[in-house]
Amino acid sequence: MANLGHGGNTKEISRKNGIDYNKIMDFSSNINPLGMSDKAKASIIENLNEVEKYPDITYFELKSAIAKFENINSDNFILGNGAAEVLFNVVRALNPKKVLIPVPTFSEYYEATEAINAEINFYNISEKDNFSIRKDILDYINEDLDLIFICNPNNPTGVVTDKDLLSDILKKAKKTKTTVLIDESFLDFIKEDLSMISYIEEYQNLIIIKSLTKFFALPGMRIGYGISSNKELKDKIEKITPAWNINILADIATRASLEDKNYIKKTIDFMEHEKTFLYNALKEIKELTVYNPSVNFILFKINVKINLKEKLLKENILIRSCSNYEGLDDSYYRIAVRTNDENIILIKSLKNILNMC
Repeated sequence: MANLGHGGNTKEISRKNGIDYNKIMDFSSNINPLGMSDKAKASIIENLNEVEKYPDITYFELKSAIAKFENINSDNFILGNGAAEVLFNVVRALNPKKVLIPVPTFSEYYEATEAINAEINFYNISEKDNFSIRKDILDYINEDLDLIFICNPNNPTGVVTDKDLLSDILKKAKKTKTTVLIDESFLDFIKEDLSMISYIEEYQNLIIIKSLTKFFALPGMRIGYGISSNKELKDKIEKITPAWNINILADIATRASLEDKNYIKKTIDFMEHEKTFLYNALKEIKELTVYNPSVNFILFKINVKINLKEKLLKENILIRSCSNYEGLDDSYYRIAVRTNDENIILIKSLKNILNMC
């Protein structure tokens, strides 16, 4: 399984292809198209002089704001310079010998595991099962398995794993002393409460990872966190995490974002409407097989032999090829839900390209 890379690499794409960076419409990165909260922007401007100081090394105010947002004890948080740092630090602290990764899924689970030379086993999520994790995953959980990753909703398929199945996984894993890492980085885009955070106190083998960069449009700030009631694990992670790993502006902007309830509601309402619009528009294109989205990105399969990413890039539109995801091939693509104007441009471009095939 190769390094899968990431979307959002617009500067690299612009350099390699001689395209004006500012003209690229980036559908490859799943970031809130409404942009960052106005309150977050104002907080950054008002506090620019704070960069002359060190952040609070305990991050008391930041942890308190997240605790209020998640309605959970602030002692249960692990802060990271993006969710990726939390992920890598969790894996390093656990030092598992054998892990299970349902695929296709987010590349960094593999990368973090490979970095410590652990044995990786794949659980294949099949298209014929609508890319859903099946109950037979319980058969893969045994005393030899140290860690299982579950992305919920899954990236790039957008499929949500049922809470009842997740509960069964946790029960089985508790018996086998297997740690379950659930990545909920995109869950805030969904109105329904599907989080497993309420299970944290009951299951010390549960770790939840969340990214604040997607929903709150702060990818350049790098902020994420893990949630766990396992004090021993948290102590291990703190020992390998550098001091002041969250910069002071990320701290300030995150707190302002979490308090902006109007922005949160506006984002959820916008995404509910726009993902439906884009999904329905894509379904009308006969050359595509489109998978029903749960969040702010859509997976589809193209039924003709062309390099769609290359074709769209000529029109300054960047999409995510899924060709090197385990279990997918070069006919699969993922697109983010953008603004209505951008989504309309994408649909028109897709139709024009496919009409010429």
